[in-house]
Amino acid sequence: MSETLRLCVVVSGVQPSLGLREVETALERPVERLDDRIGTVEVQRGLLETILAELFECVLVQEVLSVKAWCSNPPTYPGFYKELATKAEWFELANRDFAVTVRKLGGYPPASSVTLAAAVADGILERCKEARVNLERPEVRVRLIVSERAAVIGVLLLRPRGDRFRFRSKRYKVFKHPASLTPEDAKLLVNLSGRGGVLLDPFCGSGSIIVEACLSGLEAVGLDVDLKAAAGARRNLVFFSCDARGHVVVGDACLPPFRYKAFDKIATNPPYGRSARLHSAGGRCAYECLLDEGFKILKEGGRITYIVPLSADRPMLDEKLFLLRVHGGLTRAFVTRVKERGGWCADSVLGNGFVDTYRR
Repeated sequence: MSETLRLCVVVSGVQPSLGLREVETALERPVERLDDRIGTVEVQRGLLETILAELFECVLVQEVLSVKAWCSNPPTYPGFYKELATKAEWFELANRDFAVTVRKLGGYPPASSVTLAAAVADGILERCKEARVNLERPEVRVRLIVSERAAVIGVLLLRPRGDRFRFRSKRYKVFKHPASLTPEDAKLLVNLSGRGGVLLDPFCGSGSIIVEACLSGLEAVGLDVDLKAAAGARRNLVFFSCDARGHVVVGDACLPPFRYKAFDKIATNPPYGRSARLHSAGGRCAYECLLDEGFKILKEGGRITYIVPLSADRPMLDEKLFLLRVHGGLTRAFVTRVKERGGWCADSVLGNGFVDTYRR
């Protein structure tokens, strides 16, 4: 048996390119893209449990399979999928019950899911005589993921609920802030900032990002100029049992009370509109303070991930955008940068100038 295992990751179709980049950042390894929503990655078998736990924490991951067979540009006739299943090794199905389910991305191919599942099951039974079909209580769930550009047959390992972060939404917090992020967006910012280290949110508000960072195993510090917001963020940390790893400081993001190179990463949602200049030193814009002061307190090679609003009167400048988010009349972008000796640069993991439309 090979020491490595190829996993297939299927991400949300609402923001697919971002989903695969979230996986790359979480696993710190490249993902081979078979389609906009389908990627594969090689992992060590001994690390499988750890990898699945990390993928469970990725907001945009919908399914994870252990790849048995795959191809590019699959045809439409069902017989092809039987042949594809026949070519795979099915040692784990010997003397075990299995069932096949199908997920068609974009409605491709036109054949029904039942027909495709039957074709894959026939191919498995032809290759592994000891396997048994059991549609009611299968021991192993075989999955076919297919689109116009790729088809993957594998064993389903993970299918997390889409609402698994929802219990940390604003309605359940003891302190509520009108501009607080959803737990999904806060978790995205944390995930895209990279693994390990100490995280800073210089505009922490109700503490959504700090809570998600602490629950991801990071030590995190929140900063806010508003005493009431800082006190409320502290209450939320205690409510979600994050007060051992999370800390809240009252202070101005334009004059941060931290030493040089104190943090490994920054993830934040700066205020926008009129509030972007309120209570800030010298009337500087929140984004100016974030990049200027963030560069000083971030370690070399540290990553900064933040959200910025876009409008006709605010040019994109040289922002390296990798997500557009449309919310009512407001368009915002998730941005990532890496600190280098000469200044900020585009994130080498996430790519340069990447843009993906995002509508939640």
